[in-house]
Amino acid sequence: MITDEDIKNKLLILFILDKYETAISQEILTQMCCIDNNWIPYFCFGHFVDELIGARFVMSEADKNGGNDRLLSISDDGKVCLSYFYSSIFKSLRDDVSEYIRQNKLKYRKKQEFVCNYDKNEDGSYTVHCIVFNGQVILFELKFVVPNVRKAESVAIKWQEAAPEVYKNYVDLLID
Repeated sequence: MITDEDIKNKLLILFILDKYETAISQEILTQMCCIDNNWIPYFCFGHFVDELIGARFVMSEADKNGGNDRLLSISDDGKVCLSYFYSSIFKSLRDDVSEYIRQNKLKYRKKQEFVCNYDKNEDGSYTVHCIVFNGQVILFELKFVVPNVRKAESVAIKWQEAAPEVYKNYVDLLID
């Protein structure tokens, strides 16, 4: 049975995707909506997204940035639906969401565009794979070996902040 609350939550997802303006990974959208802000109940969120995809209000594509996540964006049909029911989302909530996205969009984009993974090697060392994406296109890749998991984890954490500078330095060194 669909409740008014379910409908409002789905409209809120459409609103957030519309405000975000670019495709966003489902993991980051879940973090934004359920963990960082508690706008939508965590245990219902995935079901709401699946229903919106099934209704073709949300587009889903495989995330080529690594992992099995998917990128979500609002479809044209989703924008039409949102325009009809826009006023069903309280103005105060729309304002809060808009301000939150404005203040935090860069933080979420960094998580999506500056990716760092690591894998254990047979000798016990770890290969770290750092990537800079522009949307779904790889701009820069860097692979290197570190002696242990602690170092690999440290690189993964530092990569979020260091990636733009590392990328710029390599480009400046190699391109005239």
